[in-house]
Amino acid sequence: MNYLRKLFVSYEDYCNYRKGILKYAGLVGAVGYPVFYLIYKWLLPQPYNSLSMRLIASAACAATAMPEYWPDRLKKYYFGCAYATVLYCLPFFHVFMSLKNHGNLVFIADSFMAVFFLVLLTDWRNTVTMLCVGAGLGVALYMATTDQIDLPMDYVARLPTFILVVVGGSLFKFSERQLQDTKLRVATALAGSIAHEMRTPLSRIQYSLDGASRSLPEPTTDVYAQAMTRKQISDLYAYLSQGQLAVNRGLQVIAMTLDEVNAKSIDTSRFVLIHAADVVHKALTEYAYETEEERGIVSASVVEDFVFRGDETLFIFVLFNLLKNALYYHRLYPGMKVTVTVQGRKVCVSDTGPGIPQSVLPRLFDSFQTSGKAGGTGLGLAYCKRVITAFNGDISCDSVEGEGSQFTLRFPGSASAEEDERARVSARDSVAILAGKRVLIVDDDSMQRIAMRRQLTGLGMEIDEAHDGQGAIDCMRAARYDLVVMDLTMPVLDGYATTRLIRSGAIPGQQSVPVLACTSEPPHLVRMKVERAGMSGMISKPYRHAELVRALRSCLERSSAASDVLAGKTAILADDDESGRRIARGWLEKYGIEVIEANHGQQVLDMIAAGLRCDVILLDLNMPGLGGLETTRAIRSCSADMSRVPVIALTGYSDAVTVESARNAGMNDVMTKPVRGAVLFEKLGQHLCSDGAELQLAAATAVAVADAAVHEHARAEQSDDLLDLGRLQELKRDGQVVELLGDYLLTLDPLIARIDASVASNDLDDAHEALHSLLGVSGNIGGAALHRLVRRLYVPVANERRWPTEENWLNQLRNVTVETVQMLRQECPALQS
Repeated sequence: MNYLRKLFVSYEDYCNYRKGILKYAGLVGAVGYPVFYLIYKWLLPQPYNSLSMRLIASAACAATAMPEYWPDRLKKYYFGCAYATVLYCLPFFHVFMSLKNHGNLVFIADSFMAVFFLVLLTDWRNTVTMLCVGAGLGVALYMATTDQIDLPMDYVARLPTFILVVVGGSLFKFSERQLQDTKLRVATALAGSIAHEMRTPLSRIQYSLDGASRSLPEPTTDVYAQAMTRKQISDLYAYLSQGQLAVNRGLQVIAMTLDEVNAKSIDTSRFVLIHAADVVHKALTEYAYETEEERGIVSASVVEDFVFRGDETLFIFVLFNLLKNALYYHRLYPGMKVTVTVQGRKVCVSDTGPGIPQSVLPRLFDSFQTSGKAGGTGLGLAYCKRVITAFNGDISCDSVEGEGSQFTLRFPGSASAEEDERARVSARDSVAILAGKRVLIVDDDSMQRIAMRRQLTGLGMEIDEAHDGQGAIDCMRAARYDLVVMDLTMPVLDGYATTRLIRSGAIPGQQSVPVLACTSEPPHLVRMKVERAGMSGMISKPYRHAELVRALRSCLERSSAASDVLAGKTAILADDDESGRRIARGWLEKYGIEVIEANHGQQVLDMIAAGLRCDVILLDLNMPGLGGLETTRAIRSCSADMSRVPVIALTGYSDAVTVESARNAGMNDVMTKPVRGAVLFEKLGQHLCSDGAELQLAAATAVAVADAAVHEHARAEQSDDLLDLGRLQELKRDGQVVELLGDYLLTLDPLIARIDASVASNDLDDAHEALHSLLGVSGNIGGAALHRLVRRLYVPVANERRWPTEENWLNQLRNVTVETVQMLRQECPALQS
């Protein structure tokens, strides 16, 4: 009895897995049995033909085809009745009818058909069971109703063929089931992957929202304005910045996951030469760490930088994946370290975690292979393999259980000749762009102004200086500037307030002048403030000459391109999602574009029919009523002038099929939502100006500079060296070592004494100012270890308005300062005199 119950359960599971199979089989049988009765009676007359048996079969099949019409009290018997129907209609009926007709060719063919249907409608266990039981009952009824029993040998001779059909069909179906199960596991793993990967950024967003909520003033029904403390405002900006980073991380995870699942080919035509060390530092800076403690266990070591051809964003995705895997265990392994090493055309990501079992290593880079992490899917490592292979490189993993793991990324041969040529072309282009431009340097630190002026010497720029924001306003009222380099923290009028005045039109004719923020504060604390103030970009102190030139060039190119090409244009923006429209509208208006909004495609067509003309149309693909594809086809069939207007698709999912459908409908380009300002800028530049390539290059450069603005900070923070020798070499090349370092070294002791006095008097504001100055000085003299320490101490003082909690931090600050001065004097003997 238990076996029969298991047999029936197996049949139920099979039919539930293939929903609808019984219904459609019932429809075929309900029509087929009466039709074949007529065929065998009139067209192909047979010796024996039973109308009653065929009507019973037809009625049973009709009942099986209409389960939705069964009374609720009888639905529980549906599968049992269907089982009996299949048993009666296929093996029993056809064996009996074949024997009655002496096994002629017509009924041999019918029997083959019945066997095929039986294999299709049941699992292999029930196929064998039904075939044996049904055939036995058919033989028994034949013997009971036939006077002269004569088993047709032609029919019996076909039995081996029937058996082969059953065995072969069952095996084929079993392999099909395995394939279906594999697809189901892949789909389940994909869902698990997305859920697992998105948990961290969503948790960070929740943390940011909770923190922002705590930073708001106490709720009240008072209609008057509520005051917020300086700490509350700083906290709000910090939480907003963290939330933005989490959103970016989530979007990156989604893009990476979809690319891997769809096996989307990597576009190698967009590959450019990139520096491995720059991208490593950028990735370590931008990774969405859960805590500052987690940020602190990751370090970088650049033994020898190199250049390779690839895509920066894809390489950052790879590093994000490896960092995520390494940091997974850091709570379980106190003291764990993660190190990213750049050396000899290799990038190695190593950790001192639990390691990976040797049995897993050969399959580690297969899709959906995990290394044992709970909730993990291994999807990211397969993606890493695809990306590095597209770079013509290779990735491998070495691991010892209990000691840690090391992932090694190997890159192809040197591209130094190409890099040298690119550097020469870039330098020539930079001089051509910057020559003759008038720039205003605004900084309360005179040595910072001198250092920047010297770095810009030789570029043919006209340079003026201001010691604070008010001085900058006065200078701008007296002269017109092409660019302003603005320090953020200054007395009288800080960089934020000064920029807001400029953007508000306080200086006629210079409202849109590019403003480059220049700061020694931690980038993740000021990024949101810089954007909010309306600054054009940001560069972190200390900066290299090449980085400064690149940032200045980007600001000028982007400002010029946006004002010359995009300002004054008109765009129709159609999206049924109001929040999506609001994001896109904000970016479009920032570029000086007039925006006309629509909720659906028909509204766009009505606007065009009413005579509205525009320069570009942005259409969401999925809108109620008339979607983006249908709307585009209608636009392309309009008058000649509108049929040539660029149409850009907005979609949340841009797979190959979606892109192809958009292009076939007549769309010019596809953008993934949510709209990103830099990407939108690039797309508009491609389609709205005759020299789209130039604007695209400007946009790409701007994106690169905006993304790279913090990597120099990361270079110092993530290194273990006492000095930044690269910075010192640059100062030596510029002839600034003796004069500049000498002046800076004289300020160190007074700053340490000022911090001592601030601690003694519990004056946080004075300590904040002193640490800010020390942060800038330590970076400019190449004191990597001192800069790292001051940065760590500065964060709680500036952002949380509290003293550092590190034990003996003041003594540590004094000791590192002394060691830095001693090492600087050894590296630069001229400072001894």
